[in-house]
Amino acid sequence: MESPLPAQQEIETIELADYLRVLRERKWVVLLTTLVVVFTVLLISFLQTPRYRASAKILYSKTNFETALFDMPLFQTRNQERDIQTGASLVKVDAVAQEVRAELGTDREIDELVDMVTVEPQGATDVIAISAVSDDPKEAAAVAQSFATQFIEFRRNTDRAAIIDARDQVGKQLEALTAEERRSEYGLMLREKFESLQILEQFQDGGFRLVQPADVPEAPFSPQPLRNGALALVVGLVLGVGLAFLLAYLDRRLKDEEALERAFQLPVLASIPALGGRWLRKREDLGLRSDLPVGFPDRNSPLLEPFRVLRSNLQFLNYDGNLKVILITSGLPQQGKSITSINLSVSLALSGHRVLLVEADLRRPMLHEYLGLDNQIGATSVLSGQQTFSEAIQLVRTDEFAPDAPGRRTGTRLQKNMYALTSGPLPPNPAELVGSDRMEELVERAREAADYVIVDSPPLLLASDALNLAKYCDGIILATRVNETTRDDAREIRAALGRSGARILGLVAGGVKLDRQKYYSYGAYTAPVAGEAEAQNLG
Repeated sequence: MESPLPAQQEIETIELADYLRVLRERKWVVLLTTLVVVFTVLLISFLQTPRYRASAKILYSKTNFETALFDMPLFQTRNQERDIQTGASLVKVDAVAQEVRAELGTDREIDELVDMVTVEPQGATDVIAISAVSDDPKEAAAVAQSFATQFIEFRRNTDRAAIIDARDQVGKQLEALTAEERRSEYGLMLREKFESLQILEQFQDGGFRLVQPADVPEAPFSPQPLRNGALALVVGLVLGVGLAFLLAYLDRRLKDEEALERAFQLPVLASIPALGGRWLRKREDLGLRSDLPVGFPDRNSPLLEPFRVLRSNLQFLNYDGNLKVILITSGLPQQGKSITSINLSVSLALSGHRVLLVEADLRRPMLHEYLGLDNQIGATSVLSGQQTFSEAIQLVRTDEFAPDAPGRRTGTRLQKNMYALTSGPLPPNPAELVGSDRMEELVERAREAADYVIVDSPPLLLASDALNLAKYCDGIILATRVNETTRDDAREIRAALGRSGARILGLVAGGVKLDRQKYYSYGAYTAPVAGEAEAQNLG
């Protein structure tokens, strides 16, 4: 038989529904991350000391008095944009800061004053904004105003110094002339230049003037809780969504039936709901390592319908009548393979089929404990030749595992159509026994004795027993659990089963969170195909 599982790794396609599922499953991660970011930002905002900003604006406007007085520029013509940039860089020089400190009479050091101030040319205009930041609004306005006025004075004094130097040079030349030379044309020219320089000195303003004084700010510019909170909300949502998808990427678990089907490339034959409350038998009451329910305690058992569906799906798969020996296994322990084996057997027996449940897990057998059977003799006794097949099988009292099954009449006699072959004494060589010719003979003998033979085997990722048994069976059902089976497990299981060449029937998904009404509607739609026997025994 060819396996439907391809050996190569599948290429998973991501759909919009997958993104929505991630957000739905991890909505608390998104919400918590957003709340933490918003709360942190708001807390920092409210704990911050309010900061105030005041700004003064100065205008660059160069008056060419030298051209008017001398009919030519006295100094080299300069680029206006460069003059503005140069002026902006000179606002915070130490000479200006020292004058500011002296004017304000503050105890702040020069470096502190300079750090309080920012200077920014206003785009393509001739305006420079001088801003000061402080936790005192009056200080912010005073510092900005002082830096603006002291810079203007600094530039005025710098330009006047150049005019004074030129005037002094002309004056020295005049003093060196004789009286006759002073009356000459050259002397009169020098005299005229000297007087013009005196006039130019008086009108020199440095090229900058104050156009907007710094006003005392009425409200702080920082912090702004509303703005910060809105930004934090956006950032928190982005971080939360990103964290949700990161966790989803790192989380290798398969979260629902669709994920199981994509990972295994197999159909889910039945979805076993996650049970709680009165449906869970207490571990101490059973005295077993599993607290999963065995059988169907009453007509309202949430397990009744899922195993009806599983049984019906098996009948669909058994359209040619060649599906009699079914191997139940799982990838890892505690994924419900033994419970699936028992409950499927009970369900088949209640529908009128003769069923034989075989314990082929010769390492950690549990069927005898779940079913309350004697394990002194069993499969190992038959394989070793100590007992015959007929002597080793035991009758299972189905009325103990489905006492209130729909359609069962009080006082009806015990149904004798479910038997079990327990493991028997544990052997030292389970792998050799399972893979031996005698095991093949035992399976063939079981095939002749029952309508369905359900074989419970060890997890296939921990032992090779399941793969050895697969060649004797007609099909395999994999017991899985959502939120526990991982994509890596699925890849390993598919690779192992693909090499075995066994017929893989499908999956049983345990631990599924299902809407009760929706699930029973689905079960009512699929269950009636089971036939008249099912209708009589299970209603």
